[in-house]
Amino acid sequence: MVSETSPFHILQCVCLLRRIWKSRNEVTFEFTQPHVRSLARQFYNQVLEFSSLLSPLPPRSSLPPITPATTWVPPPEGFLNINVDAVVSASGCSSGLVVRGSDGHVLLAIGLQHQGIVNPYLAELLALRDAISLVASRSLSHVIVEGDSEVVVNQVRHGVSEDSIGGPVLRECLQILSSLSVCIEFKAVPRSANSAAHRVARKALLLSPVELESFDFLGWLL
Repeated sequence: MVSETSPFHILQCVCLLRRIWKSRNEVTFEFTQPHVRSLARQFYNQVLEFSSLLSPLPPRSSLPPITPATTWVPPPEGFLNINVDAVVSASGCSSGLVVRGSDGHVLLAIGLQHQGIVNPYLAELLALRDAISLVASRSLSHVIVEGDSEVVVNQVRHGVSEDSIGGPVLRECLQILSSLSVCIEFKAVPRSANSAAHRVARKALLLSPVELESFDFLGWLL
């Protein structure tokens, strides 16, 4: 029966068995809880990685279609993911930061307020600055920062520093990044994939300064 199976299907079986075996060891010896979406993504990435060794390559139609993610996707194994968003009101804005691991579990949720900032672009830029400051203050490494403002994300990603309303904040972001010796990536995502950070930012905006200091965003978000 194996002789009638294509090499690509054999590869899929081997990768699936290896993923199950590794997950079983993680549960047994590291006391972790498996996350179905994370396991599926790791299996799929491994199939793609090893399929390049096959000759000829498997037909394109045999691979699962690649579509833009409209929901939050866990980061690769060994990485942390920080989603950031900003909400603006007539008196100021707030930032929402949500940190998750490759298993999808929320590790940290932070809400911050910036009084007097009512420009949406500047608010998104401050939220991204807050995420970069978090990476520096917590000495995090291997981080993917995601936000739904493509303009702001690309400006920081490509090191753009301009003389505009956001110029000082942009330069501050680049200055902090230049002092870090960590692997940090920036990614623009749809709003639907950034909903957790948006919820935190909106909640932070509704709290008084006193409430904000004692509010447990992690417990509330979970």
